[in-house]
Amino acid sequence: MSKARVSLVNGGDRRTNVFNALELVRADVESRLAEQVMLKPNFLSSENQLASSHADALRGVLDFLLTTPNPPREVLIAEAGAQDTWDAYRNFGYHALEEEYAIPLRLMDLHRETEWESTPIVLADGSETIVRMPRTVLDCPCTISLAIPKTHDTCVVTLALKNMIMGTIYRQDRVKMHGFNTHAERRVPEESRAMSINLIRLARFMTPDVAVFDGARGLQGNGPGGTDGLDFGIAAASVDIFAADAVIAKTMGFEPMELGFLRYGHDQGMGTADLDEIELLGGVSIASVARQFKPHETTELQLQWQVENAEQLLAA
Repeated sequence: MSKARVSLVNGGDRRTNVFNALELVRADVESRLAEQVMLKPNFLSSENQLASSHADALRGVLDFLLTTPNPPREVLIAEAGAQDTWDAYRNFGYHALEEEYAIPLRLMDLHRETEWESTPIVLADGSETIVRMPRTVLDCPCTISLAIPKTHDTCVVTLALKNMIMGTIYRQDRVKMHGFNTHAERRVPEESRAMSINLIRLARFMTPDVAVFDGARGLQGNGPGGTDGLDFGIAAASVDIFAADAVIAKTMGFEPMELGFLRYGHDQGMGTADLDEIELLGGVSIASVARQFKPHETTELQLQWQVENAEQLLAA
């Protein structure tokens, strides 16, 4: 069985690293591209750049797309930010991208989506509820999740898979992914158990085609927000989103197969999270770039994500 391929690079600036990471998996990525490509940045904040995707990371992706034999005819830059998406586009300099590239670019606020597809998820008490996924994302023939390495208050880390899912579903439904109907009710480890299951349920529909990591800086401690930054200096890319998330989790100092959403996805055959089954490209070892990110203060509880009836919940 062939191994999943993940590129890992360092040593350049943000834009160069992202381009070089994609270059190393060029054939894999080109096989996934289409006439329309969606880039999904991460805007946890419309003001805090550390918690949000830098425009130069998108430049690295766009530079790469222009070098492909058949560049996309349209690129959607689509996000539904935790705060105001258009403020984020403006504050982080995204409008300049529209003037810089020959590829037609369209900035989108997915909060303004008008067509939604519903799917069931589980709450912490075992009951089911519905969340809504944006038709724009589901219908796009090629999606690229552009993620930042960050620690998290529910999943230990938040990476490319979670960026695509939690950053695009209907805003009022996001808390339900934690297993509760309101933020006031949230508690670990119950929400970690629900989130691990629910991410895999939605991953069947929303796993991106390509994962790209801009790890110029990471966010540690009580993430995914805050200002506790860590200079990291890496980038990574893969068409196996679980493998990319696994590699980045390990570079952050966490064991990927000990994280609920990665273990479930691996066991369900949705991707590869076992590092022994991953081929690392670029000549950079995980050990040479790894940093021990300061974990969230509730990480010990978050790691108690296991449930006895996981197979039943995942199969529903």
